[in-house]
Amino acid sequence: MGTAQATQSPLATVPDLVPTEGFCRAIAKLPTGVTVLTTVTEDTPVGCTANAVMSLSADTPSVLVSLGTHSRTLAAILDTGSFAVNTLSWSQRALTRKFATGSPAERFDGVPWQPERSIPVLSAAGMALVCEVGDTATLLDHTVVVGKVVWLRDTNAAPTVLYGREQYPLGA
Repeated sequence: MGTAQATQSPLATVPDLVPTEGFCRAIAKLPTGVTVLTTVTEDTPVGCTANAVMSLSADTPSVLVSLGTHSRTLAAILDTGSFAVNTLSWSQRALTRKFATGSPAERFDGVPWQPERSIPVLSAAGMALVCEVGDTATLLDHTVVVGKVVWLRDTNAAPTVLYGREQYPLGA
């Protein structure tokens, strides 16, 4: 008579996750675009820097953005139902830092912008998309938002990319 062979669950062979610090250091070596996401809350513009932005579809012009589930900007985007994606050139890189690390209440101080479909678009943006919120999904500690593009401006200005936690110009 044969003996039954125990099978091991595929999850039992998954190694422990890598340390967060090592992962962040490694993933910073993946070049990515730098954007500023903007929207409004109670008629006040809000925004943050984001590098987790990508195109989703050209047939239905749309993008995916990912923000931390506790982000104030995410809460405003979900409440408002629309947002803008703004890319900035090398000469405007200080704005990306301001929207990444500055006080949320002061991020728009001294920053020229104009409303497009009631959403603040940075005047300095070389490319800007205004999007309506489509589907959303909360995955781990982030929420992914589908943005259906309803307005765009493209000046052909070369964008800035992030690599190794530093910003670099493209096309310079």
